[in-house]
Amino acid sequence: MATVDINAKYAAPDSDNNASKKNMVYLSDTGLFYTVLIDENIGESMGFADFENSSTSGFLPRGMRMRTVSFKDASGKIAGQYPCGTPSTPIFVEGGTITVARKGKAAGVVCTVLGAQGEKRTIASAADTGQNSGDIT
Repeated sequence: MATVDINAKYAAPDSDNNASKKNMVYLSDTGLFYTVLIDENIGESMGFADFENSSTSGFLPRGMRMRTVSFKDASGKIAGQYPCGTPSTPIFVEGGTITVARKGKAAGVVCTVLGAQGEKRTIASAADTGQNSGDIT
């Protein structure tokens, strides 16, 4: 079982980049690398690679959703989900616990992984809508 502590990164007194967005690298299930803009603390905790000196296929394509991990708090309430940077990220593969920062709380909330959702792709329908939008017939 994996343990991820995102709260520790937010609570670090020497960190100037709390809740800052950063370009990081996402590895798709097909082996392509994509650039994504994500909270730096979450990205570092959830297996995203640093963008510096990386060769990617551009930004994540429209209609593609990253793989995620859902988690619940001690009361059993669903507490949220985070994306995972690679298919081999330990928290994605093994499950475990994740400590999440919460606004207004000094200590993080320890949550248990509920499950993992794989990468999703949505393809726009190619069906004719019946509207005349300059179609060539």
